[in-house]
Amino acid sequence: MLFRNHPLSAVEVLALTLIYGVTAFTVSFLLLVIIALALRLRPQLALDTPRALLGISFSASAVLTAAIAVWWVRFGTTPSWPELLTGLVLIVVFFLIATVAVSAALLSFSIYELKRVPALHRRSRVVPMTTAAAILIASLFLPTYAVQDKRTFEPPQQIVTAPTQARVVLVAVDGLTFDIFRANPTLALASSVEARPVAGGSATERWASVGTGVPPAVHGVRAVEGVRFRGGKHLMQSVSSVDFVLRDLAEAIHAATREPLPPTVRRRDYVWEIFAGRGMAAAAVNWWTTDDVRAGALESVNQETVFGAASRNGSPSETALRVDATASRLLLQALDRSHPQFATVYLPALDIILNRLPLDASAKLALSVRTVGALEALTKELRGRGYDIVLIGLPGDRQSGAAVIASTNPQLAARHASAYDVAPTLCQLLGFPASTEMPGRSLTGHEAARVTTFGPRATRATATKVNDEYYQSLRSLGYIR
Repeated sequence: MLFRNHPLSAVEVLALTLIYGVTAFTVSFLLLVIIALALRLRPQLALDTPRALLGISFSASAVLTAAIAVWWVRFGTTPSWPELLTGLVLIVVFFLIATVAVSAALLSFSIYELKRVPALHRRSRVVPMTTAAAILIASLFLPTYAVQDKRTFEPPQQIVTAPTQARVVLVAVDGLTFDIFRANPTLALASSVEARPVAGGSATERWASVGTGVPPAVHGVRAVEGVRFRGGKHLMQSVSSVDFVLRDLAEAIHAATREPLPPTVRRRDYVWEIFAGRGMAAAAVNWWTTDDVRAGALESVNQETVFGAASRNGSPSETALRVDATASRLLLQALDRSHPQFATVYLPALDIILNRLPLDASAKLALSVRTVGALEALTKELRGRGYDIVLIGLPGDRQSGAAVIASTNPQLAARHASAYDVAPTLCQLLGFPASTEMPGRSLTGHEAARVTTFGPRATRATATKVNDEYYQSLRSLGYIR
């Protein structure tokens, strides 16, 4: 947790240690009590049969160690090398210490039950314990090593920006797959391609990858919500999916709260923030982990504003439709007001309807038709204002299918594509270099020299007041369970 959520304050580390330590002690004690009760039927096993005692000790330690291993692998992303090596050493040490501790406890229990001192256990346990530790290391290390990212990048030649006269709007539609796009001919644009979706455990993570063009390990966005200890400054968003201690117990005893992610957790700029930072007028509406900004060349409307305005009345399904309608209206207002060269909007209603709300098949069909109809109307409005459209759709949570990238620009034709290609394509269309941190390529067919990186965002972790209306809206729409 320290590696995944660095930095944490001393108080937060202490709180983390206490809540995990007390929980681990309680679980270990209960397991030992269960074994002792079972051993009471034949307490002489521990005294007179060293192999049985060793087997029971190994089994108990293996159960506890397996629980830690399962917790570790359910983070959804592979650990860094320092975390991997440190974790392996600590898990092996824990396994060996637990074996000795369980063995000693069971011997003491058997002595108490039988009222006699056992014969000396002459055989050394060094060999079997060493063998078990080696097997444990191999079982944890080898699968993780196999999925490590071994790519290396060479710094390319530095180039200057050369802004073009293109006027582009990026429309991001969550839940829109290639099959759904193809089944609605009214959405037909000049070019479209079936694309590989980006991996991710949450909508926030996936769309941060699309907008920044870099993997989650670089942009740092992992989840829809995080865990904050009471009075703590840092939001722990990297939490195992099976971590009942922080997700349930800590909140139940009011030691921590679960909060939606603030903008400060994102470590890389979205591409439109890169454009605006270099003088190009840009507008963004309803993207995850963004601020409300109207300064310089950037106008940004964050999700708290959009979700809050849409969730005042009505059912969750109607709220989802209003989120899209509100975001589209704010986008068109920004275009008419400031005429930015680049603009973007994120539309989540289709994903909410198809994947998050408990609706029957007929209701999903009717609402999805309305959502696609609203998307068609938006594209017509954008084309009427003279903008080229780049549309990206990703399958939502637990939704099968491929992503789709479509555009009014016929140059964006490719046989193979990835959702990571959106950011480099936008950079190419608007005369900016992509960075080597971006694994995608430009779909225009023209690949310019890349810069090494645009650098991290200038942010700091601070404790902020949670917008309860926004949080409750995320819960009602199925983002937080």
